Amino acid sequence: MPTLVDEAPPTVRVAPSAPLELMWVLHFIQSDHEHEGAFAALEPMRRRYGPQLSELRNDGLAQYSTELVVLAHRTGTLLDLDLTRFFDRVDKAATTRGPLPSLRAEKPAELKIVSRRLENLRVDAAHRARYLDLLATVWKGVEGEWRREGRAAVESEAERWTQVIEAQGGYRDVLGLARLWPGRPEFDDMADRAAADGSLVLNPCWFGGKIHMIELDGTVYLGRGIRHGAPPYRKVAAEVSANMKALADPTRLTILLRLAQHPASVTELARHLHLSQPTVSAHVQVLREVGLLEERAVGRSAELSASEEGLRRLFARAEESMVRLFRS
Repeated sequence: MPTLVDEAPPTVRVAPSAPLELMWVLHFIQSDHEHEGAFAALEPMRRRYGPQLSELRNDGLAQYSTELVVLAHRTGTLLDLDLTRFFDRVDKAATTRGPLPSLRAEKPAELKIVSRRLENLRVDAAHRARYLDLLATVWKGVEGEWRREGRAAVESEAERWTQVIEAQGGYRDVLGLARLWPGRPEFDDMADRAAADGSLVLNPCWFGGKIHMIELDGTVYLGRGIRHGAPPYRKVAAEVSANMKALADPTRLTILLRLAQHPASVTELARHLHLSQPTVSAHVQVLREVGLLEERAVGRSAELSASEEGLRRLFARAEESMVRLFRS
């Protein structure tokens, strides 16, 4: 006769990750503001390697390294605690043609850039060599701190997070966030479903900032930096002013508003606005670096358009950073 068997409910897994640590390090070294406090040690690397990373990418999506996460996923090393196996396998993974994982947390424009970055790595040996060499160099620069302090700290924090989960605490209790991402309520729904069906992996990070969320073929990786708290006033001021500076110049704002109505190339913009092409190119680069432009190839030139989502994200990020410092 049928019997009822108690089944263990799905559990949320907690696992640190060296590749995700490297992802966060790349995030901080490609930023355009000075680092203080817990991340002050990354400031020399930001000055030295940030321009190289920006030049390698040059696609308008700064501080975003999903292509690295995809490569770690392909090499089977995403949850490794060092990068030895990753670097042993990554060249082969980068040169192998294959479909992207699902990446349901990414927007369509972001998916296109991830796909383009991976394709460039696959077909361009010189570009691939520069990229992988930069990854290795950057990791070498932080590996000592990771071995001395970071790895033990995230392993200890992983044990604590696991205890909270086992005591019937929710993943939000662990992360300390009421909402995962301002303006992206679908992230909360995605994480809730993953937690319910046992496909949520939480990642405490030593080099991490406030939050990361990545979905790979049904598994959601969600984490935050364990040293990341409410930032000091000067740090918030630096971050907000750096992000908003793209809109502080009337000519740059004119270019953005023009592109919101009429996509155009740099040459067409220069002609229409009666500016030199180098001047327009310089303004376009600033707008591109903060995610306010989208780009598509049209023949031999690139057609630029303003990104409405990028503009909303810019203001949401500034609002979030400032409002959280107000007393409730």
